[in-house]
Amino acid sequence: MVNDRFIELLTKKLSDEISDSEAKELKHLIAEDEECLKQYNLFYNYWKQDQQQYINSDLMFLRIQNKLGLDLDAEGENAFVKGTRVKYLKIFWKSAAAVLLVGICFYGIYRFKYLNVKTKPVANLETTKTLSRIKSKIYLSDGSVITLNAETVLKYPLSFNGATREVYLNGEAFFEIAKDHTHPFIVHADKMSIRVLGTAFNVKSYKNDNHSETTLIRGAIEVTLADRPSDRIYLKPNEKLILNSILAKPHRETNHLTVANPVAVNTNYTLTNLTHLKSNDSTIVETSWVNNKLVFKDELFEDLANQMERWYGVKIKFKNPEIKAYTFTGIFEKETLTQALDALKMIEKFNYKYKNETIYIY
Repeated sequence: MVNDRFIELLTKKLSDEISDSEAKELKHLIAEDEECLKQYNLFYNYWKQDQQQYINSDLMFLRIQNKLGLDLDAEGENAFVKGTRVKYLKIFWKSAAAVLLVGICFYGIYRFKYLNVKTKPVANLETTKTLSRIKSKIYLSDGSVITLNAETVLKYPLSFNGATREVYLNGEAFFEIAKDHTHPFIVHADKMSIRVLGTAFNVKSYKNDNHSETTLIRGAIEVTLADRPSDRIYLKPNEKLILNSILAKPHRETNHLTVANPVAVNTNYTLTNLTHLKSNDSTIVETSWVNNKLVFKDELFEDLANQMERWYGVKIKFKNPEIKAYTFTGIFEKETLTQALDALKMIEKFNYKYKNETIYIY
């Protein structure tokens, strides 16, 4: 059995947070202990491997797409918006065994170094709210920088005291966290909590969205689900965690009447890689908003409408539920609301009208 110190050093090595002296110590442990060497090779190779399994899954999808005649960009690379009514399911998978092994490895360091630290509510929290169409940047006392997307609420202390650095998010934000090995940074975001040391990542957790997600750009993060606190999910750079809640309708009796009360009873999650607009494009869909671009790929109209509400500061309502299932791919940057809707209309058949700051789509 490898010791806790080896696991701690390996974790720092994988997340590029190891010091020169610690690197020498890890090298000595590997040289002296054959079991440590085996574990090091196993986890290091897994962590540093490229995204070939994702590429293979994308190629498989493209082959199927081509057989069906669904070349989304066959007419030209300069198409502004592309979409299709054809419904498909892109399935991303990772090796469950590999994830489990890495989880076991990382659990060691968090078990003895972090999980024994009890978090407590922080008093006197500052609250920053952004309106529709507005982004904001927050500079925390520890040197961390947080960029808030539109319609986002962030609660944070003016200064951090205690064993952890904790903030509370409702909405979307891009985090650039200052390194502090002795004080983990924790983001509480509705259905999940994200624990980091020093890293850059994006969290999207709006209450009116169908799913929540966190995307890791660099470093390493640990995600804990609110309804399954024993599950710990570890992300490496360029990975994304997507959370979906399953709703049930339990019944309760009130004055002899049976009342349906919808509640979220379970959270399913998918671990996948971040999304590029095209295979040869460096544009990252998940973080494009930071650069003032609304980028979407194979996005359901219903989900895109939520983003457009925050982007343009309007309400969007569907008069025809079937239209919600349309999918679109494209970029909005300097387009007005009507220009954006007219561009979408060129792809799918629908109409809209504007009344009292609300767009009705039918």
